[in-house]
Amino acid sequence: MKNLYLGIDWGKKFSHLFGFDEDGVVVIQGRVETLDVAAWRRVLKSQPAYSIRAVFEIGAHYDWLYDLLKEYCEEVSVIDPAQFAIISRSQRKTDKIDAQKLAEGLRRGDLPLVHVPDKQTRADRRLVAFTHGHSQQSSRVKGKIRSLLLAHQLECPFTNVTGVKSIEWLNEHAVPKLDPQAQMFLRMLLEQVELLQKQRKELDKQVAERAKTYEDAEILDSIPGLGSLGILAVLSCIAGIGRFKRPEQLSSYFGTCGAVFQSGSRLVLGHLTRRGNVHVRWLLSQALQHLHRKDPRARKRYLKLKRKKPRGVARAAQVRWLTQIIWRLLAEKQHYRIKSAA
Repeated sequence: MKNLYLGIDWGKKFSHLFGFDEDGVVVIQGRVETLDVAAWRRVLKSQPAYSIRAVFEIGAHYDWLYDLLKEYCEEVSVIDPAQFAIISRSQRKTDKIDAQKLAEGLRRGDLPLVHVPDKQTRADRRLVAFTHGHSQQSSRVKGKIRSLLLAHQLECPFTNVTGVKSIEWLNEHAVPKLDPQAQMFLRMLLEQVELLQKQRKELDKQVAERAKTYEDAEILDSIPGLGSLGILAVLSCIAGIGRFKRPEQLSSYFGTCGAVFQSGSRLVLGHLTRRGNVHVRWLLSQALQHLHRKDPRARKRYLKLKRKKPRGVARAAQVRWLTQIIWRLLAEKQHYRIKSAA
């Protein structure tokens, strides 16, 4: 049975397909409506004489297309378009041309492939992303409350503007000093806070349940400050520590290492690549605050870095250091041990 190399350039409304066999004969060429599952099935079923090998670019909601293609294709590959220079730097760039170049790259075997984990792991990644976005939404509401108070020469005496004591202070001291319009704004914002807090409890419960299902959850739970969300984010993102042979590979995957530009004898070290999972990087940076309080050795290392480097550079170095520790703990099946700073 001959191989059929199928390149797919998918968009919101239409997806362009280009497929040719081992002899270079074009077998499939055209487009389908992206959300028309029946049309996809007709195209994939129309070539029973071929072993289909498909490829498409990763997107925000690639899961359903990947699972659909897996039903009919011998092999399904997903690539990062930002690293596929033939497409990203092409002077002639259309959907048809992109689909053809994807098919050609699949046949050559030089595409920058993205690892696609199982369905449940992908669902866990979405849970982490949604929970992180929910936290950001809560922070924005808190910022609006503080801005509203400052506009009326008021400042909440408590750190958490939505805490129990803060709510009491707002009702007793802030509301009487606000005009009717500002009172309406504050009431609406507090209603949002109440709803967000209720939703967060539900999310935290789901996150804790999913984190416990991972075999290495207890290992990461030994790291102070990581928490259930951090554990789920790291383990679902890694999808098996065996994929990374060295700690530097995990740092690169998380985007916590610096960029390197080299040409001949010229070597330039750049900022963090930030190409990895943004949720994991943020959660690791938040965990450092707790880790520095609990572990004297970690705090001593951070203070030493901060004396030599700007604060942001020192924190970035600590995140990379924590990433490498996570690799060693998972690879060697060991728990984090807190030692003295001496």
